[in-house]
Amino acid sequence: LQVTVPEPRTVALLFQPVLLRCHFQVSGAGPAPIVTWKYKSFCPAPRDSPGAAWDSPGEAAAACPDSARTVRIVATKQGEQVTLGDFYLGRAVTIRGGAELSLGPAAWGDSGLYLCTVTSTSDLQ
Repeated sequence: LQVTVPEPRTVALLFQPVLLRCHFQVSGAGPAPIVTWKYKSFCPAPRDSPGAAWDSPGEAAAACPDSARTVRIVATKQGEQVTLGDFYLGRAVTIRGGAELSLGPAAWGDSGLYLCTVTSTSDLQ
C-alpha cells in the first residue's frame, strides 16, 4: 500500500470549499481499502512563557499529545460508502475519488491538522 499527500499544507478561506488531497495505490486485488480522515486541533500555546506562540503551524500541530487537543473522525469510506463523524453530520463533507476530503464551506473551528489513513486488508499479509 502506498499513500501520498501531494499538498501537505493547505490554506483555506472561511466559508469557501476546501479539498484536501490524499492518494493511494494498493498492491493487489481485494476488498476496497478503508479511508479515514481524522481532525486534530492545533496544540495550545506554550504555558511556560506568557504571550508565547508556536513558530509554525507544523510545530503547533505536532508539539503536544492527543490528550491535550481535540481529536475527531471527520469521515470514513469503504468502497462507495462514506460515513461522517458526528461533528460533521449535516455539513457538505465527503470523501470523493479515492481518498480526497471535500469540506463544503470552511467553518469556524475547522483549522487544524487533518490526517488521511488508508487501511487495506490485502496489504496486511
